[in-house]
Amino acid sequence: MSLADQGWLNVSSGLGEDILEKLRSGIFQQGRAGTRCLLDHPLVLETAILVRDHLFKLGLLEKESVAIQAIAFDKTPQTNWKVAWHQDLMFPFAQKASAPGYTLACEKDGTPFARPPAAVLADLIAVRLSLDPCGLENGPLRVSPTTHKQGIIPAGLIMDHVARCGDINCTNQVGDLLLMRPLLLHASSQATSPDHRRVLHLVYHNGTQVAEAWYRAV
Repeated sequence: MSLADQGWLNVSSGLGEDILEKLRSGIFQQGRAGTRCLLDHPLVLETAILVRDHLFKLGLLEKESVAIQAIAFDKTPQTNWKVAWHQDLMFPFAQKASAPGYTLACEKDGTPFARPPAAVLADLIAVRLSLDPCGLENGPLRVSPTTHKQGIIPAGLIMDHVARCGDINCTNQVGDLLLMRPLLLHASSQATSPDHRRVLHLVYHNGTQVAEAWYRAV
């Protein structure tokens, strides 16, 4: 299985338990399902660099890749959410986007977001670092393989693509990295036996020039 063909891949991070425990205890806010734009957090920045260097050695990221986004997710009994099938299309920028092809400009928690052109979206790789084990009972990420090859999929056609391409539950062990093209259709069910399911979600761009400056590029 390859990331280019299937749109997702699971590998080990090689990170030690010391940094994983620091992330578990240091970047999550009690009672919140997610926290955006964490690349200014020193520990998250350190982790993003370590993960990038590790994936470069594995041939899965370009040397010039930069981290452009970091989000902390935690699915608990109090934040046991369900996410419908979708693509990740909105990303943070340094200012309100106005260049051609950058659409749906808005603000989230005071940070400018927009949908970049499909060609830019295709150059992004999301990397989910699992900080807790996640089995079938804890609402793992579900992906629909190969759907990233279809560009931006209209909302009304999403379920047709899932039905045609099928779906897979992505269970994970502590320290696993789940690589995923943001254009890959993905979803998440509610946990049937909820416990902490902490994830540090990083997004990397391959470093080629874009018309709008990212909110962060490290």
